[in-house]
Parts: sequence; structure tokens; C-alpha cells
Amino acid sequence: MKKFVSIIAMAIATVATVGCEQFSTKYDRIDDSEFRMLKYVWEPADAAPGDTITLTAVFAGKRVDLDSYLDWQVSFNVIRDLFGSTTVVDSVPLKAESRLVDFSPNTQAVEFKIPVPSDIVRKSASIPEDWTETLPAQMRAALPTELASMKKTQMVNMIEFSAKNVNALSNDDARALIPILQYFTVPMRLITKMHEPGRLPHTITSTQYIRYNNRFKAAGIPVNNAPIVDKVVVYKVKGDVSSIDNKSGVTFADSTTFIGNDTVITVENGYSYFLDAISNNIDTTVTMDGNRMPEKHRIYRQFQLDKTETAGIHHSKFMDINNLNGKITMPADRKITKFTFWLTVYDEAQNERLRPYGETLVERSGRLVYK
Repeated sequence: MKKFVSIIAMAIATVATVGCEQFSTKYDRIDDSEFRMLKYVWEPADAAPGDTITLTAVFAGKRVDLDSYLDWQVSFNVIRDLFGSTTVVDSVPLKAESRLVDFSPNTQAVEFKIPVPSDIVRKSASIPEDWTETLPAQMRAALPTELASMKKTQMVNMIEFSAKNVNALSNDDARALIPILQYFTVPMRLITKMHEPGRLPHTITSTQYIRYNNRFKAAGIPVNNAPIVDKVVVYKVKGDVSSIDNKSGVTFADSTTFIGNDTVITVENGYSYFLDAISNNIDTTVTMDGNRMPEKHRIYRQFQLDKTETAGIHHSKFMDINNLNGKITMPADRKITKFTFWLTVYDEAQNERLRPYGETLVERSGRLVYK
């Protein structure tokens, strides 16, 4: 669903930029005049009831006083229906241990330590006491009689008892638990309201899913970990190439791996450039129909240019990046040389119900040298 929404958003952005004029502000280009959210980073990605989550909210663009600018709320009682819509039943001010952190040289960030209530699954309105009523009729009919007759409270008691006795579970018991844990997964949501003078309050939300999987790691039940970025690379290929996904017919002339904050990329005519992140920590998941499959990693790219270099230059001559394939359109004005890249690497897997999001944000900076 997240991938589909991203594709639609980028398609709309593409249509909007067709013609002789582009919008002066793009979401993936971070302008110094705008305060922008880059990412909420949840760690661990796959938290269980009773765990403490370290949540880091990272911002870029205009620098502000985060304490006065932002209002934080959290909800541990969120309903998600079969169509993917979410409704916050209740929310409260976020009263969690927090501190400002130095995430990177070009960002502002605040870190929260958020205890997840141990009874979040028991109390979440997203799972009614007669939990089987929310299941499609075909799935409900396929349930063993002993499970179909149990109430939500009894099911949670069974899950928690099994977690305390995880070493006694057989392989068959562990396999049988996997779809049950997917059904007994619940949303929580962080709500951030921005109060900018002269503007209406702007609200950003981030939803994560809480489940018991990490209590069963010893039994081999899959846990979703955030991707690890090994390196960020700019590939240089011969010709006007639209994509490097299919390597056939693509001539790689060079590649630049970012090291430090002054990595140099040499730009010359007759070549195409692609921004990529090499990541590992590929987790295996189990789908609702019992198949094991590896997750996939996707990349979302954002960037910022030096405001002293772009002053007086029309935005149509700025750098641009195509988020579908990572292709960089180099600046048309060669006075623009300095840049900062932000890359979010996130994981996804099809046909796993309410899978927690694993996401990692990295920053890399450098400069262009024109040849």
C-alpha cells in the first residue's frame, strides 16, 4: 500500500512538471526556506507490547526551535479497517523521555523513548473481543474449532503464555502461531503538529504496528529488522540512459562511493548519473498463505542545494532526482556545485498482514566538479 501511494504521488508530481514551468517547491527538494520532516525512525522496527521504542524524528530545511514549534501526541488505540483506513480512538500528549540529538550535520532531530503499554493488544479497539467477526467468512470457516470459540482475551493469554514458554514450542506450534500473530497485531500512531507563525497548524502522522513476534525469535518466527545501509553510490553510465535496473546494454563508466562529507562527483556531457544505496539485512517473512519469502528494499531520495549558490538562479536550472529510478538531472547552471542527499531505505513484503515498517535514513554530502 505504501509503495502504491508513493508511485501515485510521484506520478502526480511528474504530470505537474510537464510544460514550460515547474513548481518552485518540490517535496523531495529540501529548500532552506521550508521546515520539512524527513523521517520518523522507529527502533526496534518490530516492537512487542511492553518494549520501549526509540523514535527519532528528523527534520531539515529551515531551522526552528523544536520545543516551541512542535506539539507531540501519541495514540495506542487506533483502528485499522479491512480497506486500510485508520481511525484514532483516543490520543494523549506524548510524555516520554526526550532529547535533541545530532543526527547529521544538516538536520535537526529529537529522540523519544516511548514505552509501549504491555496491554496495548488487549485494549486496542482494532481487535474486538469477538475477534473472529472481523475475519473474512472463508478464513473464519477454516479456523480450528478450539480457536474459533476463544475470545480475544483468551487468545492474548495464550500468546503471552506461549511467549513465556517459547523454548517448549515445537516446530508445528511455531508455524501455527505465525498467522495468529499477524491477526493480533495492532497499530499505534505518533502525531506531530507544527505551529508556524502566520500559517495554519500542519499535522504529520506516523503509524507503526505492534506485535509479539520478537518474543518468539527463539522459535524461528520472523522478526522485521530495519535495513542497514552499507554504502551510498552514484553510478555514471555512458549515454542518455533512463534506468539501470536492467543492466543489459548499460555501460558503467564509473561509480562514486560517498566517503566523508566532501565527496566529489565529476560531471561531463554524454553520461547519465544514478543515486543508489546498497543495503543488507534482508529479512525473510511468512505470508498469510504460509509461504516464506525475502523482503525487498526500496529507496526514497531527497536533496538540498547550497542557498548561496542557488541565489538568483531559476529553479528550473536546479538539480533534480527521479525517485522511480534514481536518475539525477545535473544542474543546468554550473555555479551550483554543493549538495546534500538524504536516502530513506525501507523494506516491504507483499501479503503479510500489518507488517511493521523497517526504515533507515542516511545523509551524504558532496560537491560537483564539471568537466
